[in-house]
Amino acid sequence: MAEHILNLINKQAAEQQGQLEELDISEIKIEQITPEITENLKKHSQLSSLAITSCGLKTLEGLPQIESLEVLILEGNKLDGNALKYISENFKNLICLSLADNQIKTFDELRVLTKLPNLQQLDLSENQVEQQNEYHQKIFEMLPNLQVLDNKNKEGKAIEYSDEDIGDEEGLGSDSEFNEDEDDDEEESEDESPKPQKKTKK
Repeated sequence: MAEHILNLINKQAAEQQGQLEELDISEIKIEQITPEITENLKKHSQLSSLAITSCGLKTLEGLPQIESLEVLILEGNKLDGNALKYISENFKNLICLSLADNQIKTFDELRVLTKLPNLQQLDLSENQVEQQNEYHQKIFEMLPNLQVLDNKNKEGKAIEYSDEDIGDEEGLGSDSEFNEDEDDDEEESEDESPKPQKKTKK
């Protein structure tokens, strides 16, 4: 399976003129990042958006530190609090993080995310932690710079996504493409809060 991922990385790199800025890996079963994948990813120091979804990942060990990474989508895996610790130590500039449908259980596991000062969007839906009392309120209190949690703002109002937002991979961390078709109010809102693409839940 690691070979499939390497081929996918190389294919997407070729499509992006050699230097990856966005990488999307989905539904390739692999429990951990192999040394070969690690070395390949190290070549792409300008990566700003990474999606590894529905792959059965149990750990992020081996995923190289990427200073430029702003959007990280890890939906539909088997990641727990150790993954949160790894993310907080290696991806300091994250703006959008989705860990929907994983194995995050407690508020204590989430406290390491306070080390991510730029984090604006977080998705923890379909994790056990969302069943905790006052979940929504406590997460916003814990992460004062957060603007969107599970597609809801601080007041609990749902954030609307157009079909174009969901289907356009350029929307990952960059709103310039689809803002042209939105009205001024929507442009202002999207500029304030970049929206990660939902991978496993359309």
